[in-house]
Amino acid sequence: MLELYLFIFALVAITLLLVRRFLIIQNKERKEFRKQVAEKVEENRKIEKEQESVRFKEVHMQEAGSKKYDHARFKEEMRKAEMAISKNNLSEAKKALIQAMSLTENEAEVAQKLAAVYLDTGDLKRAEMMYRKLLEGNPQSAELYERLGQIMLKKKAYKDAVQAYCRAVELDEKDDQKLLALGNLYHLMMRYGVAGECFKRAAELKPREVNYLFLLANCCEMDEDLENALFTYERILTIEPYNEKAKDSSQELRLKIKEQESLFTK
Repeated sequence: MLELYLFIFALVAITLLLVRRFLIIQNKERKEFRKQVAEKVEENRKIEKEQESVRFKEVHMQEAGSKKYDHARFKEEMRKAEMAISKNNLSEAKKALIQAMSLTENEAEVAQKLAAVYLDTGDLKRAEMMYRKLLEGNPQSAELYERLGQIMLKKKAYKDAVQAYCRAVELDEKDDQKLLALGNLYHLMMRYGVAGECFKRAAELKPREVNYLFLLANCCEMDEDLENALFTYERILTIEPYNEKAKDSSQELRLKIKEQESLFTK
């Protein structure tokens, strides 16, 4: 009998060592992935700086001569654009914004609204071009990188989307919505460990937002980290004691954990 206990003890010890080694390797892979993403973002920045600059007016209109700033007409076209946007008449909004751009030297002010209209109407090519151009003039704008990330996501260019969202989060670490978007993107790519980190940071910014905790718990489960998944569901229950989804999920996890523990003790 003593030999049997020693054998079981040795088996459990070996299993724990293998699990610990697996977690260490997995953690290294996550760090390497984040490092690669950061390097790719930096590489893209350099490429963008080297590309030939294209003026917005040359893309959207042909002008015979130099334009004159007409403040009254500019204000009128911007008013038309705002009115059209409020009525979701994006076609008219686009026309008014292009006209307003021809009446001012401050193209960036109008271009940001026009880029958003292109994005909302599904004209991803023009939207991407304009946001990249805007980033040349304002490379520290988290919102512009977020919009670029949305475009890349719609184009299913997931690696480019990750790079844009990573930069947006880097520039604005206190925006839980950006972390949520990045987490969802990683989840879509089945990078559950990194996605969980995004949801965890979002939950730290909004401690009573249980949706972030549910997303974190899901990532833990997908990553076979049942203990942390259970801990997260229990956190939800401290915030919302009568949350049935959290109760059911925590009970299911307890059963799974017990089943796994019983396998080691047999």
